[in-house]
Amino acid sequence: MLRPVIIILLAVLGSACSRAEFAYRNADWLLEYYAWQSVSIDKSQLEQWRPLLQSTLQRHREEELPLVVAYLDLAGRTARQADATPGAACLVDAALLLYQRHARLAVELGAPLLANLDATQIRHLAGHMAQRHQDNVERYLNPDPAQRQEARQERILERIENWTGDLNDDQRRRIREAVDRTPDLSPLWLAQRGHRTDALLALLETGADADVLSEYLESWWVHRDGASAETLRLWRIARDELVRLVDELATTLTDRQRTRLERRLRDLHDDLAGFLPDRQQPASLQVVPSCAAASV
Repeated sequence: MLRPVIIILLAVLGSACSRAEFAYRNADWLLEYYAWQSVSIDKSQLEQWRPLLQSTLQRHREEELPLVVAYLDLAGRTARQADATPGAACLVDAALLLYQRHARLAVELGAPLLANLDATQIRHLAGHMAQRHQDNVERYLNPDPAQRQEARQERILERIENWTGDLNDDQRRRIREAVDRTPDLSPLWLAQRGHRTDALLALLETGADADVLSEYLESWWVHRDGASAETLRLWRIARDELVRLVDELATTLTDRQRTRLERRLRDLHDDLAGFLPDRQQPASLQVVPSCAAASV
């Protein structure tokens, strides 16, 4: 359940406006479809789960969407600054906060659904997760180190150009160098994901209830418990390199790139703000220390 919730968040933050609006407007249908795809949910289970889904999506509209809109507003203001800004650290850390809050929603949605699976559905989930793992291995763990690194660089370049348009040679060089400095966390992530999935399936086979599953999923998805000291060190390096890259790129954007970036952020902000409840109070990201320190 974490995956579709995060996909919807990323669609909102990283897609063309029409796709983001579609994802948010149809979030209930998309999540129901994923439940069918991943665990082969039946009609009676769906009817039992649907009220929780609807109430959770309403709570998202009231509590989480204002933060997403505030984030887009911050990103737009940061994009208008032509020099390096402490807002870069705020942007990165606030994105991590949004992930964490959406992961908690995924736990609340997923635990009751998983607690009601029968043996056939647990086997279906195991097969689904095994296929997802294989897909990720093929995508992220190319056995050739040079090809794997080149693929990492191209993924990042493509994502940035989706926002800015074509990058020049100097910008592409800066991004490639930043990726080279950033640890490749894919092997650690996939290994931990495999172990955690195996443990989850074992819990399901023992008939664990929703409370037990919720505690387990929160430790995995929200708090990322169990990570080694070395893994946490590498995560900190990756975060710092991302902040550094955002700072560097802010000084190199051309007028054309900045205009495109500002327009996309503004359009996305305005589209999603239309889903906010009436008389919604503006949300603040000051709870994020780097945002409070930057006064953004």
